[in-house]
Amino acid sequence: MPDNRIDSVETKIAYLEDTMQTLNDIVSSQQRDIEELRISFKYLIDRQKGLAEMIEGNADPDERPPHY
Repeated sequence: MPDNRIDSVETKIAYLEDTMQTLNDIVSSQQRDIEELRISFKYLIDRQKGLAEMIEGNADPDERPPHY
């Protein structure tokens, strides 16, 4: 009987280790994705700020658009 209990515990530990490794892989992948999204978001924010500055700097209320 004691050997059966030890085998059972060892089996459970093996499954837990596998589950822990799988979860670790998922978290690592998600962290890489988050970092890529941060970089993309910063690029878009910087681009939007640049475009807003360009629009504000070139805005002349008396100037007509080219299609007039």
